[in-house]
Amino acid sequence: MKNILYITLLLLFLSACTPRVEVDHSMHEGQMDFYCDESYANVLQQQVYVFTRTNPGAFVSMSCMTERDALEALLNDSVRLITMNRRLTKGEKNKILENQLNTNETHIAVDAIAFVVNKSNPDSVLTTENIRDILTGKVTQWREIFPDSKLGKIQVIFDNRNSSTVRYAVDSICAPDMLFNGVSAVENSLQVVDEVAKRRNAIGVMGAAWIGAMDSAQVRVRERVSPVRIKKTPEAPAYGPFQAYIASADYPYFRSIYLINTESNNGLCTGFTIFVAGQRGQKIFEKSNISPARIEERVVNIKDEF
Repeated sequence: MKNILYITLLLLFLSACTPRVEVDHSMHEGQMDFYCDESYANVLQQQVYVFTRTNPGAFVSMSCMTERDALEALLNDSVRLITMNRRLTKGEKNKILENQLNTNETHIAVDAIAFVVNKSNPDSVLTTENIRDILTGKVTQWREIFPDSKLGKIQVIFDNRNSSTVRYAVDSICAPDMLFNGVSAVENSLQVVDEVAKRRNAIGVMGAAWIGAMDSAQVRVRERVSPVRIKKTPEAPAYGPFQAYIASADYPYFRSIYLINTESNNGLCTGFTIFVAGQRGQKIFEKSNISPARIEERVVNIKDEF
């Protein structure tokens, strides 16, 4: 009996001396602002929704804007987390270091630039050369590509003059030539859909993430406009801006998406980044029209006999 009492007292003493381990909830609780490139905001909104439902103490205020505006806010330390489809330059990193902040770039998905035409346009297959000629102004009439076309002048409509879509067109499609000064721009991707749906001669330029989305009237985008399929050469097969062809690089105009995080400690920005780059976040991308950065491998064993 004395031994039992002694052991009990010893255990109580040891438990009293053991320091309590505080659980760090900073990555899953609190408030943060998040600036997202409008080109793929519809998919990132789903990420925010699932993350905040999984972590009831987390409050994420997501604002949709152009890449240029989001980057400017990051460099001015107005926000600590943004999306971009490129890495920061050395000069941009140095600017952030001046604010005594870190820079963490996490690859989360692969998006693409999509071209869309009016539903009544019978010509929804173009080559990469056609696209380049249209964007640089070398070709301005549909009949210059399709001699039987009656659509007249080609009207190019971008999602926003300051968008990452325009920057991609300038840097990755037109260079070393200039983007044609006859192109026009609206405010966002769904306005591109609206304008192309009204104009038989138009070709819209927008993020591929919106191809599988709904418009403001809850009508599927693909019911209103036709995605252009692209051939890398005139003899090559044509591929549309869809997830499988983005992941395989058969569709040529793909681009990576990064979360750029500048917070100095492991706070909510870091927690959200880990979620998006993790298994659950990547599964959300799998259900969209863009490709996750990390594709889960599946091993299937096939038996010759049952």
